[in-house]
Amino acid sequence: MPKYLVTGVVTGSKHLGTFEAESEEAAADMALESGRASVNLCHQCSSECEDGQITNAIASLEQA
Repeated sequence: MPKYLVTGVVTGSKHLGTFEAESEEAAADMALESGRASVNLCHQCSSECEDGQITNAIASLEQA
């Protein structure tokens, strides 16, 4: 019987900041390009999660 290597996809979120923009999409793009869209894991966690990265951003209108 064949053997398979299986990789689990880990999902989480990280606050990237508040951005002033014309639209939610523009704000999300600004956040991804801001240099804040990186993930750092501790030594123990990095041995379990191979490629932590932010690949998408979701923006919502800030409530006053």
